[in-house]
This record gives sequence, C-alpha cells and structure tokens, in this order.
Amino acid sequence: MHQESAWMNSSLFSEWFHDCFVPEVKKNLKKLKPKKAILLMDNAPAHPDVETLKTENITCIFMPPNRTAILQPMDQGVIESMKRRYRKQLLSKLLFEGDEDEEAVCSTVQFGKALTLKDCVYMINEAWEFMPEHTLKQSWRKLAPYL
Repeated sequence: MHQESAWMNSSLFSEWFHDCFVPEVKKNLKKLKPKKAILLMDNAPAHPDVETLKTENITCIFMPPNRTAILQPMDQGVIESMKRRYRKQLLSKLLFEGDEDEEAVCSTVQFGKALTLKDCVYMINEAWEFMPEHTLKQSWRKLAPYL
C-alpha cells in the first residue's frame, strides 16, 4: 500500500490495518493457538484512534507521547544488533567481491556504485535471519519483565 507522496496518513493506515494486518494476525492466531494479539504503536499523527482500529482479537495500545525511544523494544538493542550484522554483510561483500574474478580488483568507489538497493535488501534480510532469539527476548524483557 502506498500513496504518491509516500507519507502515511490515517486512512491509509486504517486500510492497511484492516485489509492486511488483521487477516495476517488472524491466520497466525489460528496457527499458534493464542486467543489475542497486541499491537503497540507510537503516537504518530498518522495513526487513527483506538475506536477505528477495534477488532475482536487484536488490542491496539498507544505508547505515551515522547516515550517511544525509551519504551519501544526495537530501540532496546534490536536495531543496533541489526546494524552490526548488516555492516558485517556489507564489509564481507566489499572484501570478497572480486574473489570470483581475480582480475577484477574492486575499489570502494566502484563497489558503492555497483551496489544496488536489491543487494541491500538481501543483506538486511540475511541480517534479520541471523538475529539471535535471545536479543529479541532481552529487548522485550527490559520493557516488560513480567512477560
């Protein structure tokens, strides 16, 4: 889903929530057997109110204003871990780019010019695939030790 300006707005978010997010969560709830799900959100102006996002199995909880960096689990170490893994992928690609063709010595500038968005997306995906489960659990434990 998108719009020309690439900015999120309330109606686009609501459409995504009801047409994409809710059906996927319902599929996962059936498969994993929990009865309910929670969606934590910051207070971005593009997010509709709680009433608009009401569904039977999903509860939307808005975090307090100006607390996102403190409360958001992804800010509690996951993003930094992802960045480290991505940088490792990028450096590996830079250092071993010319291994298949011994004559092709790749300068940093040439490497940067040859790197595509698709390459970056694949590296991000691989970084996420190798994200240790304990990193995610540890981030949530800081936010909600009782879970």
